Order: sequence, then structure tokens, then C-alpha cells
Amino acid sequence: MKFLVVGLGSMGKRRIRNLLELKVDEIIGYDIREDRRKESRDLYSIKITNDIESAINMKPDVMIISTPPDKHLEYVIKAVDNDIHFFTEVNTMKPEELQSIIDLLKRKKITGLPSTNLMFHPSIIKIKNLIRNNEIGKILSFNFHSGSYLPDWHPWERLEDYYVYKKETGGGRDQIAWELSWIIALMGRPKLISAMTRKLASFQAEIFDIYDLLIQFENNSIGHVMVDVIQRPPGRTFEIIGENGCIRWDCDDKLVRVFSINTNTWKEYPEEDDYKGYTVENPKPGFAIKEVGMTESYIDEIKNFIDVINSKKKPEFTFEDEKILLETMYAAEESSEKGITVNL
Repeated sequence: MKFLVVGLGSMGKRRIRNLLELKVDEIIGYDIREDRRKESRDLYSIKITNDIESAINMKPDVMIISTPPDKHLEYVIKAVDNDIHFFTEVNTMKPEELQSIIDLLKRKKITGLPSTNLMFHPSIIKIKNLIRNNEIGKILSFNFHSGSYLPDWHPWERLEDYYVYKKETGGGRDQIAWELSWIIALMGRPKLISAMTRKLASFQAEIFDIYDLLIQFENNSIGHVMVDVIQRPPGRTFEIIGENGCIRWDCDDKLVRVFSINTNTWKEYPEEDDYKGYTVENPKPGFAIKEVGMTESYIDEIKNFIDVINSKKKPEFTFEDEKILLETMYAAEESSEKGITVNL
């Protein structure tokens, strides 16, 4: 298959590396910025173009859309109009805009999927299997926190030059959407939400830098989800309470711990030794060093997408699923603004 990567910033370069790791040898790169085109050409020796129509005329089979979130839809339309399979990074558009993507796909026999990278994280896969195997019984509640520090993401550029600077282009919203994708997949559809969304940090960015959500799900379990971009050092913790025990995960420990009332003991499930966690960015323009950071789940995500195209797998996460998380995210913002609990 021939791949067109649209957007050659940090994520676009990561996707090119994913494809090279998967032995894809026909890759086209497109970006409106000359510096990013040059970086990708020099780093990966792939075909590069500054014109999207020229790229489409090269007859790619698949388009990977790694632009800022506010630009995803226009490239989805180009992919659909040209019968090109497509994959988008996390979307932050309004749910009704995402519905337009769902409707477009119904007209065509092509595959389109959104990113849900964390669903391929080994500890999250382990947690999912423990829940499905009823290891701690009925889920009653959970507490989740994910934090990082926004200015540390891209130390090579100013925040105001980066899409995360404004919530209209995806800033802040991309992080809560990123986490909600796998949380909702684990816990089911949200029913009620009460939330606070705020700008608390002193760095300049026109975003909500913290989302603090209390969610009741359709199965009546209750979850607390806090996602922020103000924490140093970064971290991620998760505790699930069930009728017969609990599950705990701290990503820094690289293991999942399970307590069962049947044995009155803890059991540990460590990640493999060569799984290094999240990608550590080298302070160069958009280039992450594979050897010092996690790329496995990103590779697994793209491999899964290719398998879905080739009808080897059914998708675990679709635009219909992503619409549910976007409805949840925007309901959280409404709840915070109006000081009310919102029904979903």
C-alpha cells in the first residue's frame, strides 16, 4: 500500500517512523511548511510535496491525517472524495461535525478510523482483560488522573506557534479526548456528568488546562477523571474499585496490581522490560528518538489500522465511539460553564 502522511510536524514524523518500522516503502509526505518538508525529506528520504492535489494525483491508497485537529475534516473530505482510506489523529471537533465524517463513510467502501493510541498500551490492555474476566467483580467506581506540563511538550517552539495554544484548534481538548477514548471503552457509555474546566497555570495559552470530571455511567458506576497539562513531572494513575477487589495502575511503575478478596493478596502484572513508556522528545524540531521512548503502541495502532483495511480485524474504536467521547467532553464544558449536572 502507498501512504500519504498529511502534516509533517511531530505526530506526522512519528507516523512516518511507524510506517517504516512496519516495512512500508511507499510513503508521501505533505505539509504547507517548507521547514517541515525539508526535515522529513532529510530524515526519512521519502517523497515530499507542497501541494495536496499533487499528492492525491500520486494515487495513495491510505491517508494519515496528522494536522492540527481543526484541519482534520477538510482532509477527510479529500480522502473520501478520492476513495482513499484514512486515519486521523485525535479529533476535538463538535459532535455534529464528527457525524458528518460518519455519514461520509456510509457512502463509500473505504475504511476510516480515528486514533486511540492508549488502547494499545500494554497495561491498559491488561486492565481491560482483567475487567472482562471479572477479576474484581462488578465495577463500582474508579479514580483516574493524568497530568503533564504543556510547555515541555515542544521545547523547540513557542506555545503561540503551536496548535495547543488555543482550544479552538484543539489545545487542552486533545488531552481529555485522548484519555476518554480508552476510559469509555473500558467503562461504558456516560449517563451524567458534572465537571469543572479551568485555566489555572501561569503560562500563556487560551485553553482549559485542567478538566475535572465526575461521571456516572449507564451501568451506574461512578468515575472521577482529572486530566491536566500543568503537572511536573508527568504521571498517570488509575484505581478501579470492584465488589471483589480493586485494580491499581501507576504508569511510572510499569505494572498493574490487582487485589482479590478471594485470596486476600495482591497480584502484579509488569510490562515487558523493553517497553519504555511514553516517547521522550529530543529537543530538536519534531523529532523523537525511538531508542529512548515508547513507540510500540503507536506502531501497534497503525498495524491494527492496516489490518482493518485488509479485513483481518474489526475495529475496536470507530468514529461512532469517538462521537460519544466528544459529546462527553463538550457536556463537561457545558457543566462547568453553567454549574449544572448534564444528562448525556
